[in-house]
Amino acid sequence: MSVPAFNHVSVTCADFDRSLAFYTELLGLPILDQGVVSGADLEAVIGMSDVHLRFAEIGFGEGGFLELFEYVSPRGEPVRSRTCDPGDVHFCLTVEDVDAVFARLTEAGVTIRSSAPVRLSGGDWKGAGVFYCLDPDGVTIEIIEFPEGKP
Repeated sequence: MSVPAFNHVSVTCADFDRSLAFYTELLGLPILDQGVVSGADLEAVIGMSDVHLRFAEIGFGEGGFLELFEYVSPRGEPVRSRTCDPGDVHFCLTVEDVDAVFARLTEAGVTIRSSAPVRLSGGDWKGAGVFYCLDPDGVTIEIIEFPEGKP
């Protein structure tokens, strides 16, 4: 049996335009595709009826992408969770200059979990700079800069 390959992760947002700006303008990720979708196939996959949504596919590099959804119908309720809560998910982006990304997000008012990037002091990722931030809907994003020669 072969190992499945990663394809995408999906984030449901309350305000499509706000979230699209966060991922593309603040984080610098490219839009691969966007539009509006509905129909029987979508409803069958999701297991809901009367589904209408806005979507964007945002490039992660190396073939993976972020699928951004705003459900126009049915509207959902905001979810808030902590990274320690079962079922919570976060994803990680590798950057070239963690300090510059930290400064840009801080200046934009993004919620960040630490007062500065944390420099890891041991283990396989020793020397990496890393921090957690929240997207506009509270999704945790890990931002990491690896030292040269590391993943």
